[in-house]
Amino acid sequence: MIIDFHVHFFKDDLAPKAMQKLSTAAGIPHFTDGTQCGLTESMKKSGVDISVCQHIATRPEQTQIVNRWGIKVQTGQIYSFGSIHPDFEEWENEIDYIYSAGIKGVKFHPDYQNFRVDERRLYPIYEYIFSKGLTVLFHAGVDLAYKPPYACTPHHLSKVVADFPNGRIVAAHMGGYRFWDEVETCLVGKNLFLDTSFSFTELGKERFENMISLHGDERVLFASDSPWTSQSAEVENIQSLNLPSKTIDKILGENARLLLNI
Repeated sequence: MIIDFHVHFFKDDLAPKAMQKLSTAAGIPHFTDGTQCGLTESMKKSGVDISVCQHIATRPEQTQIVNRWGIKVQTGQIYSFGSIHPDFEEWENEIDYIYSAGIKGVKFHPDYQNFRVDERRLYPIYEYIFSKGLTVLFHAGVDLAYKPPYACTPHHLSKVVADFPNGRIVAAHMGGYRFWDEVETCLVGKNLFLDTSFSFTELGKERFENMISLHGDERVLFASDSPWTSQSAEVENIQSLNLPSKTIDKILGENARLLLNI
């Protein structure tokens, strides 16, 4: 089983505008049309069995809309994470709703949502999410559409990891896109998962392999960040690693299957 832990798609009527806007802002191409059908076609070509869509509410008033749509688009092959905007006042009720709907976790994007990952005002939200046994995924490191300072660096995220030792935390982009030295200093070997999204080319094969070996292969999750990379190419990148086949299997799907309890 291959599970892609980090993908995106949009409503059909919004996808063309979203693809153009985001692609232009980040200066990168897109590899699907940004729709659910586009993702499904990509999954067939790449051999991906399950994709986890990481929706995000960029404004407080989007929180409920995003979550209800995320639940609606789930299929046997597509799972959704929920989203909580930190300025949404009824966050506790919304977390209850997410949990009752069977959603497996919540994504935060501190740059999009205008907060720093280790701000204490977020701690009650984190604590409540973790109390439900849900996983939290953070965008980590550089976002190509934004300028520094970035809101979720490995250093700041390491404080959250230390303060929530029993929390199920995933740091996207191998712990912090383009913050690789800081990832190795602050996060590698700590109690969190790293997802591989949009990182292989930047890290290079040798450093990518070394980071996995140092962190532990049971805490690395395959992720593509589709539509911003090709799922097929990202699967091939993982399969090309000079690591034991059992390690490859863990990364491509087994670790995510256990984390998601599916």
